[in-house]
Amino acid sequence: MARRYRNTTGPAIRRAREGAGMTQDQLAAKLQLAGLPHFDRVTVAKVEGQIRSVFDYELAVIAGVFGVGPSELLPTVIALATELPALLEGEAPGAR
Repeated sequence: MARRYRNTTGPAIRRAREGAGMTQDQLAAKLQLAGLPHFDRVTVAKVEGQIRSVFDYELAVIAGVFGVGPSELLPTVIALATELPALLEGEAPGAR
């Protein structure tokens, strides 16, 4: 069975977290303080692993924690154009 990828922001969120020198627990704590009380380490891991979808308001809060705009966590139009067919099939981008 194909794995269902539910977001394209996970890898960018992971890179931002690692670039900030944060653990998943630390990011979860910052997100809770920023207004997302339901975000724990497991939720962060699921988002980063592209298992859990991200609502638009969650993306805005996550971006705010990193001090960037939400668009900084989204793929470029060019990257999305190449990844979209795989994403629509529930495959990992680049798996084709």
